[in-house]
Amino acid sequence: MATTIKMPQLGESVTEGTIERWLVKEGDTVEQYDPLFEVVTDKVNAEVPAEVAGTITKIIVGDGQTVKVGTPLAEIDAGDGAGAAEGNGQTAQAAEQPAAAAEAPAEQATAAADQLAVAEQTAAQAPAETAPQAAAPAPEAAPEPAEAPARAAAAQPEPSAASAEPQAPAEPAATDASMRMTPAVRRLVREHDVDVSQIRGTGAAGRVTRDDVLAFVASRESQPAAAPAPAVTAGAAEAPAQPSTPAPATPSAQPPVAQAAAPAPSFAPTPVPPPTAGDTEIPLSQMRKGIAAKMTRVKQTVPHAYTVVEVDMGNVVRWREANTAAYKAREGIGISYVAVVIKAVTETLRQHPMVNSQFAEDRVILKQAMNIGIAVAVDNGLLVPVIHNADQLSISGVNRQVQDLAARARSNKLRLEDIQGGTFTVNNTGWFGSVTSMPIINAPEVAILSMEAIVKRPVVIEVDGADVIAIRPVMNMTCSFDHRVLDGAQVGYFLADIRKRLEAWDFNTPVG
Repeated sequence: MATTIKMPQLGESVTEGTIERWLVKEGDTVEQYDPLFEVVTDKVNAEVPAEVAGTITKIIVGDGQTVKVGTPLAEIDAGDGAGAAEGNGQTAQAAEQPAAAAEAPAEQATAAADQLAVAEQTAAQAPAETAPQAAAPAPEAAPEPAEAPARAAAAQPEPSAASAEPQAPAEPAATDASMRMTPAVRRLVREHDVDVSQIRGTGAAGRVTRDDVLAFVASRESQPAAAPAPAVTAGAAEAPAQPSTPAPATPSAQPPVAQAAAPAPSFAPTPVPPPTAGDTEIPLSQMRKGIAAKMTRVKQTVPHAYTVVEVDMGNVVRWREANTAAYKAREGIGISYVAVVIKAVTETLRQHPMVNSQFAEDRVILKQAMNIGIAVAVDNGLLVPVIHNADQLSISGVNRQVQDLAARARSNKLRLEDIQGGTFTVNNTGWFGSVTSMPIINAPEVAILSMEAIVKRPVVIEVDGADVIAIRPVMNMTCSFDHRVLDGAQVGYFLADIRKRLEAWDFNTPVG
């Protein structure tokens, strides 16, 4: 019996992953839970285990390819004997052929529908706008697949009679694997006025992915001399249909520039001069590309706001110093300030449930579980493993989870469940001495808390009714929040309650 291995869901907001490398090859025998391949996303590097024991009969997606969640990656024959494996392989191939044949017309219909929409828009706007403008605002909704071929065939003569330009994206190429794109990728192509035939797809079977389009746009924008050429040519082509005046040419060339700047993530937003002697070019890793894309997307779509408070950590510092030696002798690890802050955060989230929520476009989802993400710096990026149900753990339990997740993140040993389900994130930027930072929210979460370095400062305190200057260990806490869901007052009260808990920390609080 053949089992298909698919790209797993590597986080609630993750839609695709990159096969870093296969750890097995076709013909290898694996046991259940043996690692099959390493996958990279913007959230994690992880080894994906085998769901069943058997023989690897087919590897569908090779090293370095980025595919969507749910894409078939390989097949494992869980049957007995080579004959069964061969039979299953033939059955799988026979099943794939009709599926591929059935898929092709639907994809061709969708592509034809998209081209029809572009052609109709071009024909409607041709008297006043340039060709790049007509392609950009193509409508989202596509006709039903059954109607698309007929409508496309009926509409073809009009673009031909009006102009040769709308036929530039050759229709026969739509049957090629590189032209079979998701609706989101097709929309991105239209927004950036990209000729897909110039892009080499890196997806399954040569499909063009979102990253392929963004990389092409970035490379095109890095060549300022060539970028304006399409707009100038288009303006010149339109000149005979317009009054003989140079004034309309400038407005007609401007909108495509604005449209190209509006859609999201480009890794090179401004032209970059070519390297000079002595410069070193470092290619982006798959993790760094993922981080760059997500951080750009979050900053462009989530309205960030920030609140900072100072916390007198004197009681916490004395408590930790009094308990560290005995705890380390018993557990083999020290007590982290992160564990203390997380404990205070989970207790405070019960009073402020809106902070422990997720934004879902037309609604807010209040999360019952308190799954706290902890930002961990690794050699090639940043990971956010999750402490599940942190509110149900003791300080010692949280402390062990923090130490374990951080160690496994740095040794690339995180499991899939370790990076899923986060509802609120705590970021310890203070470990390297930072006193103020403004973290980016880990969307779809609505807030993230940064704890800064504990620094001894002179502060004014009241002793016996008189103000005196004292040296106290003070820590800044910064909360970045999604202003679509939370307001300054809500976050201010949330931080004030965390501060009260930490400043009033009981010296007799048990560690375990």
